Amino acid sequence: MRNPLCFFASRFPGEGPAFLARHRACCLRCQAAAARERSLRRALPGLADEVLVAPPGLQSGVLCRLGEQDAADPRRPLVVRAAARYAAAAGLVLATGLAFAAGLARRQSRALG
Repeated sequence: MRNPLCFFASRFPGEGPAFLARHRACCLRCQAAAARERSLRRALPGLADEVLVAPPGLQSGVLCRLGEQDAADPRRPLVVRAAARYAAAAGLVLATGLAFAAGLARRQSRALG
């Protein structure tokens, strides 16, 4: 796309800002892209019942090409993300508890002093 307005019009679907709507109304390239998108959206519901069967050996072939460490445990990134979430939550709880304890200690020191 040579025109920056065509680029922005493709990134912001729908009416969007008024200047993009005016551009879409005049630009043949953007109108053609919108027509292609509309036709694809109309065709997608018809493909809901289509089931494609993968050829035999495709999964093992892909896993072999990925290498040993990538194919060892595909769930590992999920476990790492879950552990990071729990660690962040534990850190937040710890920081809140420390702030609460510091506030109580300060209140008591003011009451005594």
